[in-house]
Amino acid sequence: MQFVKRLKSGWTLLKFIRVGLGGLILHSSIQSGHITGIVLGGLFTLFALLTEGVCCAGNACYIPQKGKSSSPKHENIEYEELAAK
Repeated sequence: MQFVKRLKSGWTLLKFIRVGLGGLILHSSIQSGHITGIVLGGLFTLFALLTEGVCCAGNACYIPQKGKSSSPKHENIEYEELAAK
């Protein structure tokens, strides 16, 4: 059930393009009989079908920013001189 749900979700223009290009690689490799092209075309097509999208589509990898305080935080940094020339 999860597999069918994953196949039906997230269809955007980029996903159509990715599936189309993977299918094109797969189809041309099958016609010419190149085994490595068939494997690569199959992988590209499967990845395009099973993944949600590219580059954090739908804010899937959004990390909320911590609230910025109005006053900057100043820390006193002490420096120690190691060797004098």
